[in-house]
Amino acid sequence: MTKGPQKFSGERGMALLLVLASVIILALIVGGLWEASEPGWEESNLRRAEYQAGMLAESGLVVAMHPEIEPGDPALRFQFDENRDYEVRITSEGARIPVNSLTEAPWRDATNELFASWGMDAASASLAVDSLADWIDEDGEVLSNGAEKAYYAGMEHPEYPLNQPFTSIEQMMFVAGMDVVEKTQPLWRDYFTVFSDGLIDLNAAPWEIISAITGSTYDSSLNFVAVRSGDDGIEGTIDDYVFEDVGEVQAVLGISDTEWGEVSSLVSLVPGVRRIESTGRIGGFHETRVILARESGNEFTVLARFRN
Repeated sequence: MTKGPQKFSGERGMALLLVLASVIILALIVGGLWEASEPGWEESNLRRAEYQAGMLAESGLVVAMHPEIEPGDPALRFQFDENRDYEVRITSEGARIPVNSLTEAPWRDATNELFASWGMDAASASLAVDSLADWIDEDGEVLSNGAEKAYYAGMEHPEYPLNQPFTSIEQMMFVAGMDVVEKTQPLWRDYFTVFSDGLIDLNAAPWEIISAITGSTYDSSLNFVAVRSGDDGIEGTIDDYVFEDVGEVQAVLGISDTEWGEVSSLVSLVPGVRRIESTGRIGGFHETRVILARESGNEFTVLARFRN
């Protein structure tokens, strides 16, 4: 009765080994061809190193897209020699706030709390948040602390706001108040997305977002992330703890049934969009490539692909 499943598992395991072998061979061939043709190239050493590092990063993406690979799998790190390797991190795009949801008050409240956790004052945070919402809503009405066409016309940008969803995170920098966000938290781009399924994945989000969205204290949110990180205390490794029970989430975060009811429609315990970040290294040079993909069964639908 068990021969069929065992055979299937074995075949998939063999398929994974073949993928890994193919990736290794491809990387070695590409590296060899490049070195063999080196005298004919006029590009600088930096350019050649960037190219090879990029190829290694692409190799890591091939491995990570295999349906048998899970976050923390040893196959996500491979060293060809002391100067060449790749490392892949798999997480959830749900770790980031869906900026195009800021037309809804709960998301604006959460983003205000996030900015406050970075040390922004209430007025500056409210200006940025309401202006982000005004940028994407379809009307010309100004939110209490927002900015519509009259504001941007005075700044010699009468074409703003676009009154349509953001298509990239970089567009957010054109919005009123985002210059203060940039000065306060230069890494703010790591906290927003235009590609998630619209829910915060509590098994992937940083403590600041967890606190902002659930209303839990900073200490409780930090403790939640510490539990999630497993015994080694490192996110994205094989011993990470995955929360599956709502009651357990509430207990660790210290929130009541009523508080959970207010945020349950904004959060999830399962990833919706997988974020794959692969970094290839050649000596002191590195290149990072990112794929955002929606998983369905054993297949992935790529939503976006870019260099980071």
